[in-house]
Amino acid sequence: MSPPTPDDTRDALTRLLALWRREREATHARVVEERRGTPLAERVARGLAARDLRVLDTDPAPGERTLVWLGPARPDAFRHLRVGVGDPVRLWRQDPDGPDAVQGVVSHRRAERLGVMLQGDRVDEALEALEEGPFHLDRDDPQATFERGARALERCRAAAAGSDAARLRAVLFGERPPRFGPEPALTPDDPDLNAPQVAAVARALAAEDLALIHGPPGTGKTRTLVEVARQAVARGERVLATAASNAAVDTLAERLVRAGLDVVRAGHPARVAPALEAHTLDALLQETEAWALARRWKAEAAELRRQTVKRKARGRVDRDDARDAFREARALMRDARKALEGATAALLRRAQVVCATAAGADAALLGDEAFDLVVLDEATQATDPIALVPLLRGRRAVLAGDPCQLAPTVIDREAERQGLGRTFFERLREGHGGEGAAGDALRLLVVQHRMHAAIMGFPSRMHYDDRLVASPEVIAHRLEDLGALPDPLREGPLVFLDAAGTGWEERRAGDDPSTSNPGLAARVALEVRRLLSRGVAPADAALITPYEAQARLHREALAAEVAAGLEVGTVDGFQGREKEAIVVDLVRSNDDGAVGFLADVRRMNVALTRARRFLLVCGDSATLGQHPYYAAFLEHVGAAGVWTSAYADDGAPLEPG
Repeated sequence: MSPPTPDDTRDALTRLLALWRREREATHARVVEERRGTPLAERVARGLAARDLRVLDTDPAPGERTLVWLGPARPDAFRHLRVGVGDPVRLWRQDPDGPDAVQGVVSHRRAERLGVMLQGDRVDEALEALEEGPFHLDRDDPQATFERGARALERCRAAAAGSDAARLRAVLFGERPPRFGPEPALTPDDPDLNAPQVAAVARALAAEDLALIHGPPGTGKTRTLVEVARQAVARGERVLATAASNAAVDTLAERLVRAGLDVVRAGHPARVAPALEAHTLDALLQETEAWALARRWKAEAAELRRQTVKRKARGRVDRDDARDAFREARALMRDARKALEGATAALLRRAQVVCATAAGADAALLGDEAFDLVVLDEATQATDPIALVPLLRGRRAVLAGDPCQLAPTVIDREAERQGLGRTFFERLREGHGGEGAAGDALRLLVVQHRMHAAIMGFPSRMHYDDRLVASPEVIAHRLEDLGALPDPLREGPLVFLDAAGTGWEERRAGDDPSTSNPGLAARVALEVRRLLSRGVAPADAALITPYEAQARLHREALAAEVAAGLEVGTVDGFQGREKEAIVVDLVRSNDDGAVGFLADVRRMNVALTRARRFLLVCGDSATLGQHPYYAAFLEHVGAAGVWTSAYADDGAPLEPG
């Protein structure tokens, strides 16, 4: 079969744009239906909304943006809110879908305050309305993300022949294989890189357009990318380092800082670690004269707005005077933003490495900035339109990911089936991943530094052709090495607790699309307490489950443990994470053998590869065993002698001494 022609590629981009529009419409429809079909009180209970908020403070930001700090009426109002940094939201008083609703993006999350970035030429008018009384917040659909993806598709299709974008387009869409120069004789800056990691770095540096790094769980994919960036900077290149999620960008940026590179973290950090804080764009801006000037103008604008609102409420100002006062306040905020824009551009031009999410790489902050190298981590979680956003800013690219873990989230099933659910990384791996083949673009990392060998065994066999190797420092490490007590009924690093025959059945409550299993949840909570009774620190443990409804049950039952540091969440939210001990609740229990979206076994692969020293999996073998993958898992734990029944004991905590 002959390779595609440039015309074929343009047709493919046209089809991809149509799928992207379809996905945008499906996402919007689902979010609107969720808002209109569910009362506010129920949305709040599910963590989809927060009520009775007020404006605590505002800060100008570059690019026609304003950071608004929100506070709740009740101190715990944000505890169950399933909104993270980078998520779109809308603020409203009367109607979430009315003309006065304000759209924004969460940029900071604290225990009792939420930072929301508002953008647009009517931001100040919206703020004036919000400051008049309490309002509410709902999760929103990511319209800005869809707009950025659509722009990237259009730019890619229109790229002129001979341009960097056109060369990369030809490789991404299969017109020609990736090209490589001689691999450098590499002396890594990181002396602890293993041989597969060094080989991956060398191949990435030799790429003239594109290289791939396949990093299974715990194999040091991020560490390898840091070395790629260090070597590129040493050659005088500027690097744009991106990932699909804010959390992954933070991890990458923090390690780049520790490697001694001059880094600017643009966008909204999910968490600001001490090593990264001074390198965020906000922190760097605060050291400039422009920031001091902007803060003064912002304070004048805020005071002018407050006084005008107060005088209006008392009937001491007429409409024309109020309009003039608000116009003056808006002018002050515009001047503040413009002062910050110039300082922002200077900071970004000076940086050796700029870090942002893939979607955030299209932000107005970056302007027309171009880079010698674009690094895209989590490339197997970025849809093609979003991957193109950063890739079109570079001469060369390195894509890193793992197609055996979670794929991009695609709402529209038909769009997913027609190709939106498959990524550039997956297609390039199939076409140019064979070792020794022409255009061989891929290097596989095989030495993993996370899991005990017994935890690693099943995922390695089922997903990685049994090629993973546990490094010496983790191959036999145990909780007991950290001072934990041994558990005679939960011996070894891997245990399966079988709930078959208990009568603990799954259910769905009301209109909630998520599945729960209260009986199993109660037993799993006992297992978590038993684990902690061994002396495991709550911060070293996590409870993960595929279903948000089950996670809500666990957060309520284990509220004290969560307050002490235990993490409870969904499998999808834990990708890229690890803990010393993990408990997995698989939820499903029914007479039909239905496993729902657990049938996507990449989700199970994520669940089974988060633990370092101890993994307890809880589920119903009678339901799970009707699926071939889970039947293989049950066979594995049975052969290893780590299968125990919920009838064997009651999961009580260990007695001290």
